[in-house]
Amino acid sequence: MAARAITYIWKYPRPTDQSRALKLMAAAYQTAVATDPNTTSIMIRSDVHSSTKVLGQWSKDEPRLTISFKNRIQEEEKTHETSHGYTKSLDDYTLVRSAPSNYIKRDDIKDVQGRDIWPGGLESETLMHGAG
Repeated sequence: MAARAITYIWKYPRPTDQSRALKLMAAAYQTAVATDPNTTSIMIRSDVHSSTKVLGQWSKDEPRLTISFKNRIQEEEKTHETSHGYTKSLDDYTLVRSAPSNYIKRDDIKDVQGRDIWPGGLESETLMHGAG
């Protein structure tokens, strides 16, 4: 497999602990490529959390992270997909399963608070995957 670059975009603040940041990035990568092996960029939208808000009410849920991701075509079309990556626990970033939204959204779509889902100008970094 040829090495390829994946750009990680931090909508969620990048953890200052490098080990934690790398674990979060690895879980985000596994979550994205489980849905689209041609992923080129991943926006990390949360750390692992275990609550969800449905119709304005918070409730307990399985530990998971939230990401959005793109492939080359979506980069050109300015669209993305979102997925949850379910993990073993809040402190164990081992991916158990992924749950993609199964629909593509425009980058200029807003969340329920009126914020851009895929805003520009965020901290990012690029890592190589698949070398060997």
